[in-house]
Amino acid sequence: MQVFKTYFKIISQTRTSLIIYYVVFLAISVLISRYSTQPASTDFTESKTRIAVINRDVDSSVVQGLIDFLAQKNNIVDIEDDAEKLQDALFFRRVEYIAIIPKGFSEDFKAGGSKPIEKVIVPGSTTSRYIDMHINRYLHTASITASYSRLDADNQARLVSESMAAKAEVKMLSKTTSNGFIGYIYYYNYFAYVILAISILGISTIMMVFNQPDLRRRNLCSPLKLRSMNYQLALGSAIYSVACWLITVMFGIVIYGESLLSSGLLPMLILNSFVFTIVCTSIGFLVGVLIKSQNVQAAIVNVLSLGMSFICGVFVPQAILGKTVLRFASFLPAYWYISVNNAIGDLSYKADFNKILIPMLIQIGFAIMIFSVTLFISKQKKTSNQ
Repeated sequence: MQVFKTYFKIISQTRTSLIIYYVVFLAISVLISRYSTQPASTDFTESKTRIAVINRDVDSSVVQGLIDFLAQKNNIVDIEDDAEKLQDALFFRRVEYIAIIPKGFSEDFKAGGSKPIEKVIVPGSTTSRYIDMHINRYLHTASITASYSRLDADNQARLVSESMAAKAEVKMLSKTTSNGFIGYIYYYNYFAYVILAISILGISTIMMVFNQPDLRRRNLCSPLKLRSMNYQLALGSAIYSVACWLITVMFGIVIYGESLLSSGLLPMLILNSFVFTIVCTSIGFLVGVLIKSQNVQAAIVNVLSLGMSFICGVFVPQAILGKTVLRFASFLPAYWYISVNNAIGDLSYKADFNKILIPMLIQIGFAIMIFSVTLFISKQKKTSNQ
């Protein structure tokens, strides 16, 4: 197994570059896990505004019912009915809204009039519109109740209060989750960048060494059969790729721990990352067959890894990429890898396995195609050298 041992000796010489990619990747992952916000809650909580209610009318059932309703929806602050004190309360933001019930309001309301409730608000306040809605809602309900019931004023006020207190029961049949804020989805998206870079860097380095003309001729003259040499190279590449994949997966489990394990999505994320690792391995073989210089290798590693990452949705979410960019990205395997990750995250509220299975099959198709092209080019080079 001389070739197999030599394989990993050569890999050890490139460990500095590999470690740099891993350090950058892990630093990004840790920052995302620590500083990214969790999905915003879709639950609705009604906010309360500090208001003052000044009653210049009699304590009728309509007025008292309105005050009680406003007290349920807002925080009522007691302020003396004095112009200077009311202005000070608004200026120092003790209250944002002052509702003034004018004299004669109750009698006008019973007679079907439309005498308005006066208001004084903080300039530019947006919450005042909600208070207006509360007041209009109560008065409208009270007006309808008075028109269609023969009850006395106290019973009408009670009926209105019961009607306003009624709430509809809401049942969430489905709940969407934003992938963009799930740390481990980010992690597996960035996985595409690191595994692509280190696969191309490691495998192409080995291929360049063994494809050097002089070394290749010496190997062909040696007692070692070409089939055995290719087998050992393939075995070394497989072990190298699986080791890189396994290390990255283990880092994800260590960083995200319980949240990732309890999500139920880990098996599918691992499977998708493994399929993409096969694609990256095939790309590494192709690059290794095509290039002969380390300078060219460094350029290709950066162009392919960074280019796919920006275009396919690793660094920039696919949701905000343009249609033209996505159409072009669909011809690259990283696009389908990210698509599967997004679909896996969406399984928490909508199970559509076609969005997972089909892109995975497309990735396998990319791997087969790239391996086939690599074998064809390798055979052509071998024939031309002979």
